[in-house]
Amino acid sequence: MLVSTIVLTVAAVLSSIISSFFPHFSINYISIFVGLIIGLVPFFNSRVAPFHTEVFMYIVAPLIYFKGQSTRINLIGKRLRQIFETAVLLVIVGTIFAGFTVSLLEIPLALAFLMGALSTPTDATATESVSEGLIVPER
Repeated sequence: MLVSTIVLTVAAVLSSIISSFFPHFSINYISIFVGLIIGLVPFFNSRVAPFHTEVFMYIVAPLIYFKGQSTRINLIGKRLRQIFETAVLLVIVGTIFAGFTVSLLEIPLALAFLMGALSTPTDATATESVSEGLIVPER
């Protein structure tokens, strides 16, 4: 567990450093890229503990819930159309585009679509997280 924690902490710090050189990319995508590199290196593969869904449900999910609670309700009402477009249209288009693009790396299509769906923001909180620090047109 100690080695796993150290590897993941170094990956998070490395992602943060890389994101300072590429301000136009969200740190979320840079972290995914760094994670993919770690996953492809056999030395690290056996040293990082496997992901357990229970950890996500008990630790990460409540953090997402509390972040959503801080979103102002009047902001949601004013931007309901954009939220719907983001939650439905962006997810479908992003998943299809990313799925077919990732499948070009000879990854099975189902796994490629799963990776595309996981990297697409599905709500206002996730969209805000992905676009943090970027200039996003109002439209």
